[in-house]
Amino acid sequence: MIGNTRVPLPQRPGGRAAFTLIELLVVIAIIAILAAILFPVFAKAREKARQIVCVSNLRQMGNAFTMYISDYDETYPMTYLWKQRLQPYIKTTEINRCPSRRQLPWYYGHGYNIGCQNPFVPGVPLQSEAVIVSPADKILIAEWDRCNAGPPCGPPGLFSGGATSFGGQLQRREMGRWAVTRIHNGGSNVLFCDGHAKWMNPSRYHSTTDHADDSGNPVPADAEAVPEETWRKYWDVTYEAQ
Repeated sequence: MIGNTRVPLPQRPGGRAAFTLIELLVVIAIIAILAAILFPVFAKAREKARQIVCVSNLRQMGNAFTMYISDYDETYPMTYLWKQRLQPYIKTTEINRCPSRRQLPWYYGHGYNIGCQNPFVPGVPLQSEAVIVSPADKILIAEWDRCNAGPPCGPPGLFSGGATSFGGQLQRREMGRWAVTRIHNGGSNVLFCDGHAKWMNPSRYHSTTDHADDSGNPVPADAEAVPEETWRKYWDVTYEAQ
């Protein structure tokens, strides 16, 4: 308005007021900023929902372990084909699938705590239930980048043994101890010997590694393991934390 004279808005041919180019660019910029803020939030929320599904699946797997050991003199299944041995108590392979890793076969994606041979760390397979000290602290299954799981001790990479390795053909070799996964918002789900399951950051119970490469070596290469008294608390089924 100049003095008492009103300046008319720009008009479209039909007589309606039009947005200027600058106004349109400002609106587009605001929408882009909001999208950049909200999309990561939506992605985290979606992954959180998948994480909750995985926790529920692990609890059902814990129930299957309980039923299995009650039928086999309170003894946990051996390492070889351990998931297949639980199937009669589960009746479906779907609870073995992680919704964030649907591309994996149902028999991959979880690590059974097999301990370690050098240095010797007692794992769960073929152990009597009575042997396991502080079962609420001892890992039974972890979401893992290999078929079997163990503490961050011994040499990384693949070495002789008998465990199978995720990502390649099944060979008689043991996986590196560094194959953690951080599939759910930087962490993964863990099932304990007492049957409870929860999300944990691998930096608490294993190492700062992000994953293992195709040779089983930790990435990043300078990844650090948690202290021995920490990893033994979670992996050594005979260890009593002080």
